[in-house]
Amino acid sequence: MRETIVKLAEALGLYKWLMAIDTRRQMRRQNRAFARYGLETLAQAEAAAAECGAHLFLAFGSLLGAYREKGFIPFDCDLDTGLLATERSEAFLSAMKRHGFDYLRQYYVKATGRVCEEKFSYRGVHLDVHYFYPTPDGGLGCELCLPHETKSWREANATDGFPSVLRTCCNTTFSAHDFLGVQVYLPDRAEEWLKTLYGESFMTPNPNWTMSDHQRLARIEGERLYRRTEAEG
Repeated sequence: MRETIVKLAEALGLYKWLMAIDTRRQMRRQNRAFARYGLETLAQAEAAAAECGAHLFLAFGSLLGAYREKGFIPFDCDLDTGLLATERSEAFLSAMKRHGFDYLRQYYVKATGRVCEEKFSYRGVHLDVHYFYPTPDGGLGCELCLPHETKSWREANATDGFPSVLRTCCNTTFSAHDFLGVQVYLPDRAEEWLKTLYGESFMTPNPNWTMSDHQRLARIEGERLYRRTEAEG
């Protein structure tokens, strides 16, 4: 039924309008869940990673909040975390399930099977795990998926995939810190990461930040990504 509605909306030129309405509805629901369960979600994710010896660290907006706000960014409604690609394992995915996470989807490179990002949900709170891998210049990088240039996600997934940008940061170690009573890992070179990801003015809040800003700052085109809802080890 949903697919029929999507096809009809596309045929009538209403797809983007309907998606915008649906996105606003989802955001309101996620905001309510995040306010109630955001910290619990982070604590459970960190516990799951610790069970299998992985070091799940805060990334992107969640890292920015921890560094600048000493908490969550007020206008953020999901959690961004990172994991070194070498630490992604079946044990980690199983631990996330044991700790109450539902597996939503992943974005991957079709030619190599490399997983770039996985999305989970806990009590309505969305948590993204971005997988960082070594870059030729000795740093660390990960791809962020963008909406398709013209197609709906189903059509894009069945054809040429989604564009992405490669966000790169300096290499670093990670250390445990207290974050609102939860032990989390942060990059030891967090300030350098944030300047790279958000620009020199990262200490000034920008509630209008979008993926277009990531695209502007990255200036590097990533791999075409595809989406699937089944985890593969």
